[in-house]
Amino acid sequence: MNVIETKALTKVYGGQTAVSALELRVPEGCVYGFIGPNGAGKTTTLKMLLGLAHPTRGSVCLLGREMNEKNRLELLRQTGSLIELPSCYAHLTARENLQILAQLKGVSERKIDRALEMVELEGEARRRVGEFSLGMRQRLGIAQALLGQPRLLILDEPTNGLDPEGIRSMRAMIRALPEAWGATVVLSSHLLGELEQMADHVGILDKGHLLWQGPLDRLMAERGGEVVVTRRARTLEEIFLDLVHEREEAEKPC
Repeated sequence: MNVIETKALTKVYGGQTAVSALELRVPEGCVYGFIGPNGAGKTTTLKMLLGLAHPTRGSVCLLGREMNEKNRLELLRQTGSLIELPSCYAHLTARENLQILAQLKGVSERKIDRALEMVELEGEARRRVGEFSLGMRQRLGIAQALLGQPRLLILDEPTNGLDPEGIRSMRAMIRALPEAWGATVVLSSHLLGELEQMADHVGILDKGHLLWQGPLDRLMAERGGEVVVTRRARTLEEIFLDLVHEREEAEKPC
């Protein structure tokens, strides 16, 4: 089953096409890396998946159902997200922030402890969020997204601004989510080296166009990225640049 399917999903702003006829297919239980440079249309796409931006054309299916105004809230109750910086009350503790959200979502307080454990903040639960580092705030944002045990988790650039240790911690946590939490994860980033270590499926976006999607292993095999001793012969970034170049060449006038 695909937890996300889009059909000809398109977004136009002021005559400029930000996303063009996108056909996403995200299988259940995977970590799907949504890859592309800044300005490729990744955040716009994620906002359309969450109903935060209305498509100019096309449709979105979440969890096997086409999203519309009648079922949008019902579907989003089964979806957690972290788009941009998490929204928190700096003067409250991590636990107090989660308690407020749990009440709004109608979620038992028992699930707060599990969410804090998942993001390794159980020891900081009574600390004010205003004292948190950026990495800790990002992890708290993921804990917020996990409340209610969503079937789908959408994370936009969750490693942005983190130091190497924070990135390593975030990477390990995201890789563990499908098995530990039973959630499919869609993860967008322009850091291709990081996504190569987290995702098992990828979708490659450039200037609003989907260049390739499918299992990461298949992409690496097709493009000469087979493993050589302890490293790949070619990196995901090199393959991405090849795909962009091929698209640009194909669009040149004859």
